[in-house]
Amino acid sequence: MDQREWRRFRARCDKLIGQLDVPRPFTIENLADAVARRRGRPLRLIPLSDGDTRGSGVCGVWIAFADVDHVHYAVGTSPAHQAHIVLHELAHILLDHHQSDELDREGLLRLFPDLDPAMAARLLARGRTRATTDQEQETELLASLMWQHFDTTPAALPRASRASADALSLVMGTFADAYEWERPDATG
Repeated sequence: MDQREWRRFRARCDKLIGQLDVPRPFTIENLADAVARRRGRPLRLIPLSDGDTRGSGVCGVWIAFADVDHVHYAVGTSPAHQAHIVLHELAHILLDHHQSDELDREGLLRLFPDLDPAMAARLLARGRTRATTDQEQETELLASLMWQHFDTTPAALPRASRASADALSLVMGTFADAYEWERPDATG
């Protein structure tokens, strides 16, 4: 993404985030409710146990049914990672990403071993297909911008060592500089 595309995309993200009425204190559930209101349809957050993924490598998935959205997320990971998984899937929803027509037969077989992959794709109303690299990049950027906008701190951070927290702060500062993110006022 070149600088012009980045600025255009950043403006789009800011507009999308700005349209969400999310009460304070921020919670992932409140954000999901705001996304549901924006879409005018229910959105359910559904945990996936390690057994549910059956080695598929899937840690999150958005399934758009005819009248409801489901966001499935792995629970066999840290609370911060769970939150990021949900943010990632909500970003796909907000960006209205549609996936390619290429059916991910192997992924569908792992998730639904008793169903024909083509049938599973039809039942899901949107097949478990591979998203484009551009879509994934946009989604990760929007998820990160949502973390920043809602001024949330990953739940794992307080348990991190001082050295890890300092390293994370340095890395996030570097991203803030590279992507021209606004930093919170240190005095306030």
